[in-house]
Amino acid sequence: MSQAELTESLLTSTGFYNLFQTLPLEIRQGFLKLLFQENQSELEDLILYLACENARQEGFLSDLEALSLLDSLPKFSK
Repeated sequence: MSQAELTESLLTSTGFYNLFQTLPLEIRQGFLKLLFQENQSELEDLILYLACENARQEGFLSDLEALSLLDSLPKFSK
């Protein structure tokens, strides 16, 4: 992915997040429930990935431990 594509992707993601934040609470909760029901595995993998990265950055996991754990997860765009 080129730098321009990464920038566009980040701007799109930020725009969707900002839109989501403007929705009433009951709509946000309904959206999150449906998102989780339809994408549970992908969301769980992403949460594990982010937790592993955070643990590595905070020094709870070595780079080797983090790499080993991340390699065991399904591949997806970061």
